[in-house]
Amino acid sequence: MIPQLSLIPTFGSTLKAFKLKSTYKNNSLEDISLIQTNDGSISLHSHFFKEGFHSSKGALKEAKEKFIIPSSIEKLKSHSPIYILDVCFGLGYNTGVLLESLNIKKTTVSWWGLEIDHRPIQIALQEPVFLNQWSSDVLKILKSIRDTSHWSFENSHGSLLWGDAREQINLLPKDFQAQLILHDAFSPRKCPELWSEEFLSNLVKRLAPGGQLITYCRAAAVRASLRRAGLSLRSLRNTCPKSNSWSEGTIGILPVTTESNSKALEGSPKNLNLMEEEHLLTRAAIPYRDLTGKDSCQEILARRKQEQLDCSLESTTSWRKRWFSG
Repeated sequence: MIPQLSLIPTFGSTLKAFKLKSTYKNNSLEDISLIQTNDGSISLHSHFFKEGFHSSKGALKEAKEKFIIPSSIEKLKSHSPIYILDVCFGLGYNTGVLLESLNIKKTTVSWWGLEIDHRPIQIALQEPVFLNQWSSDVLKILKSIRDTSHWSFENSHGSLLWGDAREQINLLPKDFQAQLILHDAFSPRKCPELWSEEFLSNLVKRLAPGGQLITYCRAAAVRASLRRAGLSLRSLRNTCPKSNSWSEGTIGILPVTTESNSKALEGSPKNLNLMEEEHLLTRAAIPYRDLTGKDSCQEILARRKQEQLDCSLESTTSWRKRWFSG
Protein backbone atom coordinates (compact mmCIF):
# COMPACT_ATOMS: atom_id res chain seq x y z
CA MET A 1 0.00 0.00 0.00
CA ILE A 2 1.24 3.49 -0.86
CA PRO A 3 1.42 5.65 2.27
CA GLN A 4 -0.84 8.69 2.54
CA LEU A 5 0.88 12.06 2.69
CA SER A 6 -0.19 15.00 4.84
CA LEU A 7 0.70 18.52 3.75
CA ILE A 8 2.77 20.78 6.01
CA PRO A 9 3.04 24.54 5.28
CA THR A 10 6.43 25.66 3.99
CA PHE A 11 8.17 28.51 2.18
CA GLY A 12 8.60 28.90 -1.57
CA SER A 13 6.30 28.23 -4.49
CA THR A 14 8.33 25.26 -5.77
CA LEU A 15 8.58 23.40 -2.47
CA LYS A 16 6.01 20.97 -1.13
CA ALA A 17 6.81 19.43 2.25
CA PHE A 18 5.23 16.21 3.45
CA LYS A 19 5.44 14.29 6.69
CA LEU A 20 4.81 10.57 6.51
CA LYS A 21 3.72 8.17 9.18
CA SER A 22 6.36 5.51 8.79
CA THR A 23 6.42 1.97 10.10
CA TYR A 24 10.23 2.15 10.30
CA LYS A 25 11.74 2.41 13.77
CA ASN A 26 14.88 4.10 12.47
CA ASN A 27 14.53 7.84 13.00
CA SER A 28 16.56 8.52 9.89
CA LEU A 29 13.56 7.43 7.83
CA GLU A 30 10.89 9.60 9.42
CA ASP A 31 10.74 12.96 7.64
CA ILE A 32 11.27 13.75 3.99
CA SER A 33 10.05 16.58 1.77
CA LEU A 34 9.04 16.54 -1.87
CA ILE A 35 10.64 19.33 -3.91
CA GLN A 36 10.77 20.44 -7.54
CA THR A 37 14.28 20.96 -8.91
CA ASN A 38 15.37 23.58 -11.43
CA ASP A 39 14.99 21.33 -14.46
CA GLY A 40 11.34 20.70 -13.55
CA SER A 41 11.88 17.18 -12.22
CA ILE A 42 10.96 16.26 -8.64
CA SER A 43 13.25 15.12 -5.85
CA LEU A 44 13.22 14.64 -2.09
CA HIS A 45 14.93 16.29 0.85
CA SER A 46 15.87 14.35 3.98
CA HIS A 47 15.36 16.30 7.19
CA PHE A 48 17.37 13.74 9.12
CA PHE A 49 20.42 13.84 6.85
CA LYS A 50 19.82 17.53 6.08
CA GLU A 51 20.52 16.81 2.42
CA GLY A 52 18.64 16.54 -0.80
CA PHE A 53 18.48 13.34 -2.78
CA HIS A 54 19.69 15.35 -5.79
CA SER A 55 21.24 18.67 -6.68
CA SER A 56 18.80 21.58 -6.87
CA LYS A 57 19.96 21.99 -10.49
CA GLY A 58 17.83 19.01 -11.42
CA ALA A 59 17.24 15.40 -10.44
CA LEU A 60 16.88 14.22 -14.02
CA LYS A 61 19.81 16.37 -15.13
CA GLU A 62 22.03 14.93 -12.41
CA ALA A 63 21.17 11.34 -13.31
CA LYS A 64 22.08 11.98 -16.93
CA GLU A 65 25.22 14.07 -16.49
CA LYS A 66 26.81 12.51 -13.41
CA PHE A 67 25.92 8.86 -13.92
CA ILE A 68 24.57 7.82 -17.29
CA ILE A 69 26.58 9.85 -19.81
CA PRO A 70 29.90 8.96 -18.08
CA SER A 71 28.95 5.28 -18.19
CA SER A 72 29.65 5.16 -21.95
CA ILE A 73 26.37 3.67 -23.13
CA GLU A 74 27.68 2.41 -26.45
CA LYS A 75 30.46 0.45 -24.72
CA LEU A 76 27.95 -1.02 -22.30
CA LYS A 77 25.84 -2.22 -25.20
CA SER A 78 28.74 -4.38 -26.37
CA HIS A 79 28.08 -6.66 -23.39
CA SER A 80 25.23 -9.13 -23.39
CA PRO A 81 23.71 -9.32 -20.92
CA ILE A 82 24.75 -6.10 -19.18
CA TYR A 83 25.13 -6.57 -15.42
CA ILE A 84 24.24 -3.48 -13.40
CA LEU A 85 24.16 -2.66 -9.67
CA ASP A 86 22.33 0.47 -8.47
CA VAL A 87 23.35 1.34 -4.90
CA CYS A 88 20.78 3.57 -3.18
CA PHE A 89 18.03 3.25 -5.77
CA GLY A 90 16.02 6.09 -4.19
CA LEU A 91 13.43 7.54 -6.58
CA GLY A 92 14.77 5.41 -9.42
CA TYR A 93 16.24 8.16 -11.60
CA ASN A 94 19.61 6.55 -12.28
CA THR A 95 18.10 3.21 -13.24
CA GLY A 96 15.26 4.83 -15.18
CA VAL A 97 17.54 7.02 -17.30
CA LEU A 98 19.97 4.15 -17.83
CA LEU A 99 17.27 1.78 -19.09
CA GLU A 100 15.91 4.48 -21.39
CA SER A 101 19.39 5.12 -22.77
CA LEU A 102 20.12 1.43 -23.30
CA ASN A 103 16.75 0.92 -25.04
CA ILE A 104 15.42 -1.93 -22.94
CA LYS A 105 13.59 -3.41 -25.95
CA LYS A 106 16.89 -4.07 -27.72
CA THR A 107 19.30 -4.69 -24.84
CA THR A 108 19.51 -7.57 -22.40
CA VAL A 109 20.02 -6.36 -18.83
CA SER A 110 20.57 -8.17 -15.53
CA TRP A 111 19.94 -5.58 -12.81
CA TRP A 112 20.21 -5.48 -9.04
CA GLY A 113 19.41 -2.60 -6.70
CA LEU A 114 20.07 -1.82 -3.04
CA GLU A 115 17.81 0.50 -1.01
CA ILE A 116 16.71 0.85 2.62
CA ASP A 117 13.62 3.06 2.26
CA HIS A 118 10.51 2.07 0.30
CA ARG A 119 9.00 5.54 0.35
CA PRO A 120 11.00 7.49 -2.28
CA ILE A 121 9.80 5.38 -5.21
CA GLN A 122 6.30 5.21 -3.72
CA ILE A 123 6.11 8.99 -3.47
CA ALA A 124 7.62 9.54 -6.93
CA LEU A 125 5.11 7.26 -8.62
CA GLN A 126 2.25 9.36 -7.25
CA GLU A 127 3.52 12.50 -9.00
CA PRO A 128 2.39 13.30 -12.58
CA VAL A 129 5.66 15.14 -13.31
CA PHE A 130 7.61 11.99 -12.51
CA LEU A 131 5.23 9.66 -14.35
CA ASN A 132 5.40 11.71 -17.55
CA GLN A 133 9.21 11.49 -17.75
CA TRP A 134 9.37 7.84 -18.72
CA SER A 135 8.46 5.61 -21.61
CA SER A 136 5.67 3.14 -20.90
CA ASP A 137 8.17 0.27 -20.70
CA VAL A 138 10.45 1.91 -18.13
CA LEU A 139 7.45 3.14 -16.15
CA LYS A 140 6.19 -0.44 -15.89
CA ILE A 141 9.58 -1.51 -14.59
CA LEU A 142 9.64 1.21 -11.91
CA LYS A 143 6.12 0.31 -10.80
CA SER A 144 7.05 -3.36 -10.65
CA ILE A 145 10.03 -2.55 -8.43
CA ARG A 146 7.71 -0.62 -6.13
CA ASP A 147 5.07 -3.34 -6.00
CA THR A 148 7.05 -6.58 -6.09
CA SER A 149 10.77 -5.68 -5.79
CA HIS A 150 11.29 -7.50 -9.08
CA TRP A 151 10.85 -6.84 -12.78
CA SER A 152 11.18 -8.66 -16.06
CA PHE A 153 10.97 -7.38 -19.61
CA GLU A 154 11.47 -9.75 -22.52
CA ASN A 155 15.03 -11.08 -21.91
CA SER A 156 15.88 -8.61 -19.13
CA HIS A 157 15.20 -8.86 -15.42
CA GLY A 158 16.01 -7.21 -12.11
CA SER A 159 15.58 -7.42 -8.35
CA LEU A 160 15.82 -4.85 -5.57
CA LEU A 161 17.12 -5.89 -2.15
CA TRP A 162 15.55 -3.83 0.65
CA GLY A 163 17.49 -3.08 3.83
CA ASP A 164 20.92 -1.96 5.00
CA ALA A 165 23.14 -2.11 1.92
CA ARG A 166 26.05 -3.34 4.05
CA GLU A 167 24.08 -6.50 4.72
CA GLN A 168 22.10 -6.81 1.50
CA ILE A 169 25.15 -6.72 -0.74
CA ASN A 170 26.04 -10.15 0.62
CA LEU A 171 22.77 -11.53 -0.80
CA LEU A 172 23.76 -10.83 -4.39
CA PRO A 173 24.49 -13.97 -6.42
CA LYS A 174 28.04 -15.10 -5.75
CA ASP A 175 28.90 -15.04 -9.45
CA PHE A 176 27.43 -11.57 -10.04
CA GLN A 177 29.99 -9.22 -11.61
CA ALA A 178 28.78 -5.85 -12.82
CA GLN A 179 29.89 -3.89 -15.85
CA LEU A 180 28.46 -0.84 -14.10
CA ILE A 181 27.90 0.13 -10.46
CA LEU A 182 26.06 3.38 -9.71
CA HIS A 183 26.78 4.57 -6.16
CA ASP A 184 24.45 7.39 -5.07
CA ALA A 185 24.30 7.40 -1.26
CA PHE A 186 24.00 10.50 0.92
CA SER A 187 27.34 12.27 1.36
CA PRO A 188 30.15 10.63 3.38
CA ARG A 189 29.85 13.08 6.27
CA LYS A 190 26.14 12.28 6.59
CA CYS A 191 26.13 8.57 5.79
CA PRO A 192 29.70 7.23 6.21
CA GLU A 193 28.36 3.69 6.55
CA LEU A 194 28.10 3.47 2.75
CA TRP A 195 31.46 5.13 2.05
CA SER A 196 33.62 3.09 4.37
CA GLU A 197 36.78 1.36 3.19
CA GLU A 198 35.10 -1.97 3.86
CA PHE A 199 31.86 -1.29 1.99
CA LEU A 200 33.62 0.24 -1.01
CA SER A 201 35.92 -2.77 -1.11
CA ASN A 202 32.86 -5.03 -1.22
CA LEU A 203 31.48 -3.02 -4.13
CA VAL A 204 34.73 -3.32 -6.06
CA LYS A 205 34.66 -7.09 -5.58
CA ARG A 206 31.37 -7.02 -7.50
CA LEU A 207 32.93 -5.39 -10.56
CA ALA A 208 33.84 -7.33 -13.68
CA PRO A 209 37.28 -6.63 -15.21
CA GLY A 210 36.93 -3.39 -17.14
CA GLY A 211 33.79 -2.53 -15.16
CA GLN A 212 33.09 0.94 -13.86
CA LEU A 213 31.95 2.30 -10.50
CA ILE A 214 30.49 5.78 -10.90
CA THR A 215 29.65 8.20 -8.10
CA TYR A 216 28.99 11.91 -7.74
CA CYS A 217 31.45 11.93 -4.81
CA ARG A 218 34.93 13.45 -5.21
CA ALA A 219 35.98 13.14 -1.54
CA ALA A 220 39.61 12.21 -1.01
CA ALA A 221 38.67 9.55 1.54
CA VAL A 222 36.44 7.81 -0.99
CA ARG A 223 38.88 8.08 -3.86
CA ALA A 224 41.75 6.76 -1.75
CA SER A 225 39.66 3.77 -0.64
CA LEU A 226 38.65 3.00 -4.22
CA ARG A 227 42.27 3.14 -5.34
CA ARG A 228 43.37 0.83 -2.54
CA ALA A 229 40.60 -1.54 -3.63
CA GLY A 230 42.26 -1.75 -7.03
CA LEU A 231 40.46 0.79 -9.20
CA SER A 232 42.01 3.15 -11.71
CA LEU A 233 40.55 6.58 -10.96
CA ARG A 234 39.11 9.14 -13.35
CA SER A 235 37.65 12.54 -12.52
CA LEU A 236 34.31 13.62 -13.86
CA ARG A 237 35.10 17.13 -15.07
CA ASN A 238 32.62 19.98 -14.79
CA THR A 239 31.36 21.02 -18.23
CA CYS A 240 29.79 24.27 -17.01
CA PRO A 241 32.26 27.18 -17.48
CA LYS A 242 30.57 29.23 -14.73
CA SER A 243 30.94 26.57 -12.08
CA ASN A 244 33.62 26.74 -9.39
CA SER A 245 33.57 22.97 -8.89
CA TRP A 246 36.82 21.27 -9.86
CA SER A 247 35.18 17.87 -10.21
CA GLU A 248 31.64 16.56 -10.48
CA GLY A 249 32.40 13.03 -9.39
CA THR A 250 34.59 9.97 -9.66
CA ILE A 251 34.79 7.02 -12.01
CA GLY A 252 36.69 3.97 -10.84
CA ILE A 253 37.62 1.38 -13.45
CA LEU A 254 38.74 -2.15 -12.60
CA PRO A 255 41.71 -2.74 -14.92
CA VAL A 256 41.67 -5.72 -17.23
CA THR A 257 44.79 -7.81 -17.54
CA THR A 258 44.98 -7.92 -21.34
CA GLU A 259 46.49 -5.60 -23.90
CA SER A 260 43.00 -4.27 -24.61
CA ASN A 261 43.11 -2.40 -21.29
CA SER A 262 44.33 0.84 -22.84
CA LYS A 263 41.68 0.65 -25.55
CA ALA A 264 38.96 -0.02 -22.98
CA LEU A 265 39.82 3.28 -21.29
CA GLU A 266 39.85 5.37 -24.46
CA GLY A 267 37.31 8.15 -24.27
CA SER A 268 37.06 7.87 -20.49
CA PRO A 269 37.16 11.03 -18.33
CA LYS A 270 40.63 12.29 -17.52
CA ASN A 271 42.96 10.86 -14.90
CA LEU A 272 43.18 12.78 -11.66
CA ASN A 273 45.25 15.94 -12.10
CA LEU A 274 48.13 16.95 -9.82
CA MET A 275 45.85 18.92 -7.50
CA GLU A 276 43.57 15.91 -7.05
CA GLU A 277 46.50 13.54 -6.57
CA GLU A 278 47.91 15.78 -3.84
CA HIS A 279 44.47 15.84 -2.22
CA LEU A 280 44.89 12.10 -1.68
CA LEU A 281 48.02 12.79 0.37
CA THR A 282 46.23 14.96 2.93
CA ARG A 283 44.29 14.16 6.09
CA ALA A 284 41.13 14.33 4.00
CA ALA A 285 42.15 10.98 2.50
CA ILE A 286 41.95 9.17 5.84
CA PRO A 287 39.23 6.57 5.15
CA TYR A 288 35.95 5.98 6.87
CA ARG A 289 36.35 2.65 8.65
CA ASP A 290 33.47 0.34 9.55
CA LEU A 291 35.27 -2.57 11.14
CA THR A 292 32.20 -4.66 11.94
CA GLY A 293 29.96 -3.68 9.06
CA LYS A 294 27.45 -2.61 11.70
CA ASP A 295 29.05 0.49 13.21
CA SER A 296 26.92 3.60 13.62
CA CYS A 297 27.49 6.87 11.81
CA GLN A 298 28.78 8.43 15.01
CA GLU A 299 31.27 5.62 15.65
CA ILE A 300 32.66 5.80 12.13
CA LEU A 301 33.02 9.58 12.18
CA ALA A 302 34.65 9.58 15.63
CA ARG A 303 37.15 6.89 14.59
CA ARG A 304 38.13 8.86 11.50
CA LYS A 305 38.47 12.13 13.40
CA GLN A 306 40.83 10.53 15.90
CA GLU A 307 42.89 8.96 13.13
CA GLN A 308 43.18 12.35 11.43
CA LEU A 309 44.35 13.94 14.69
CA ASP A 310 46.98 11.23 15.17
CA CYS A 311 48.37 11.24 11.63
CA SER A 312 51.24 13.34 10.24
CA LEU A 313 49.70 14.01 6.83
CA GLU A 314 49.35 17.51 5.42
CA SER A 315 46.22 19.31 6.54
CA THR A 316 43.49 19.82 3.97
CA THR A 317 43.53 23.53 4.81
CA SER A 318 47.18 23.75 3.77
CA TRP A 319 46.48 21.87 0.52
CA ARG A 320 43.56 24.16 -0.23
CA LYS A 321 45.64 27.31 0.33
CA ARG A 322 48.28 26.07 -2.10
CA TRP A 323 45.79 25.38 -4.85
CA PHE A 324 43.00 27.88 -4.34
CA SER A 325 44.48 31.02 -2.77
CA GLY A 326 45.24 33.96 -5.02
